Amino acid sequence: MEYTPKLTDMDVMEQARDVLTKHLPLAADGYVCTGDDLWQILLGVSAKQSTIHGVCQSMEEAPSDATVRGYLNEQLTVQKLSVIEKQLNAALASQVPSRAFKRPRNTAMDYHEQAYYGKTPQAEGLWIRAEAKDGTTHFYRVATAYMIWRAMRVTLAVRFVLPQEDSVRIVADLLKSLKALKYKVKTLFLDRGFAGVRIMRFLSKTQLRAVIACTIRGKAGGTRALCVGRGSYTTRYTFHSPDHGQFIAHLAVCKVFTTSRRTRRNIRRADWMIFIMIHCRYSPQRVRQVYRQRFGIESSYRCARSTRGWTTSPNPVIRFVLIALSFFLLNVWVRFRWLYAQVRRRGSRAIDYAHFRLDRLINWIILALNAIYKPVTTIEALVYPVV
Repeated sequence: MEYTPKLTDMDVMEQARDVLTKHLPLAADGYVCTGDDLWQILLGVSAKQSTIHGVCQSMEEAPSDATVRGYLNEQLTVQKLSVIEKQLNAALASQVPSRAFKRPRNTAMDYHEQAYYGKTPQAEGLWIRAEAKDGTTHFYRVATAYMIWRAMRVTLAVRFVLPQEDSVRIVADLLKSLKALKYKVKTLFLDRGFAGVRIMRFLSKTQLRAVIACTIRGKAGGTRALCVGRGSYTTRYTFHSPDHGQFIAHLAVCKVFTTSRRTRRNIRRADWMIFIMIHCRYSPQRVRQVYRQRFGIESSYRCARSTRGWTTSPNPVIRFVLIALSFFLLNVWVRFRWLYAQVRRRGSRAIDYAHFRLDRLINWIILALNAIYKPVTTIEALVYPVV
């Protein structure tokens, strides 16, 4: 009988903790709280979608939340933000199989925002002002680089966006981080938020193949004037910017139709999509097909919400670490699924996705945390109750 390795809840906790400790060591010299405790509490915060206070108060043998926050605030400072970014990116990349780096891969970049409701000034809190959503205009923003390869959909790099930084610098830094990992980009897919003259000019100079979704603007002119005709087509269009001049880009203008069977509408309605192509020439049908791969990053964001902890701390670096930790746990899940859910078949191995779902990883981390710190199962009345 063939031997097959087994994975347990403690294996998941220990391996995730050891990887984080290796790349971003957190020190704690107390007799109650150690560096391992700090990462185990943070992993529990992510798995439970809770706070440091909530996790520590629910465990009998866990260190106090004030102790944990004290150690984190002491070591996770704004002055060390760039170093912490590199360390977390190394932890993210460590969960990707080495074979993924042998060939250029399609890569997506996107912004991700988390609402901020505090009163800390922007210069100190490093939040971004953006369009109102979730009852606020203040957000913490991170940019992510995301690899698209077979069943592997993993985040390779995370970048904290400062208030004064523009998209060109963010994209350049993410590409630099990928280059440091010896990772090669085949085609870069960018969202509408990156569609600007400076980004187009930057990508044109780097000789990098890219596809950018373009916002349809104007009532009669602008890019909306391109949305005419009986079918899809390609064309050249000149983008104008009052600050950065103009740029002539190759566009794919795609005419798409709603599927009445899917939307349960009786009327089939036409719509338009526009894509900017840099150093590549796809047909309108082909560019839609390849750009659909980018939508996997939206799924990763939905999954990341299941592994994101919360905090009211005014420290922006702690908030950044919790966001990065949610993506790290997704990478851990994808790695374990790749190793323990393979199915033998002719040719390359397939993946049985039902064998190890994200919910199981989350539950295992919680079970391991309960085994380490023992959850509170009883409470004592403060005074004798009056009935």
